[in-house]
Amino acid sequence: MPAAPYRPRFLKLRDGREVTLRAIRETDAAAIGRAFDRLSAASRYSRFMEHKKELDPAALERGVHPRPGRDFAFVATTPTADGFDIVGAAQYVGVVDRLPRTCEFAVTVADDWRGTGLGAQLLASLIRRARRDGYLRMEGAVIAENEPMLALARKLKFTLHAEADDATVVRVQRAL
Repeated sequence: MPAAPYRPRFLKLRDGREVTLRAIRETDAAAIGRAFDRLSAASRYSRFMEHKKELDPAALERGVHPRPGRDFAFVATTPTADGFDIVGAAQYVGVVDRLPRTCEFAVTVADDWRGTGLGAQLLASLIRRARRDGYLRMEGAVIAENEPMLALARKLKFTLHAEADDATVVRVQRAL
């Protein structure tokens, strides 16, 4: 079943800045690459759970081509003189080998946009979208030292579970 289209929304953040939240597009690939380049090494590690110096082209290609009804990705954009910057992104990917119908999420917020409420807006919107697309559970892996993400997960009613084979990772889960 094809997913319903997503109508862009304008969000005002705690610090007064505004972003447009919209579905990712194939044409966003270059902007995603620029956004990755602006992330600090610590932010890259928190998001990808490894030290990455560059974005994997195959992962980028998959990211800008979500499978309708199975995957979804939002980007938060802000206008610039030459177009727009992506300052945040959130996605879920359907996990086909798990029941009940489960998706795994990831959220990225640009370093200079942290603390604005953007991450909370992205994840809350992703939860609503996954529910609408028929998922029953959302989960994600979070670096145990990433207290802001763990606090956000608790706030949005995820349960936290230590990974049995890796003390550096916490699995967060939530029924939708």
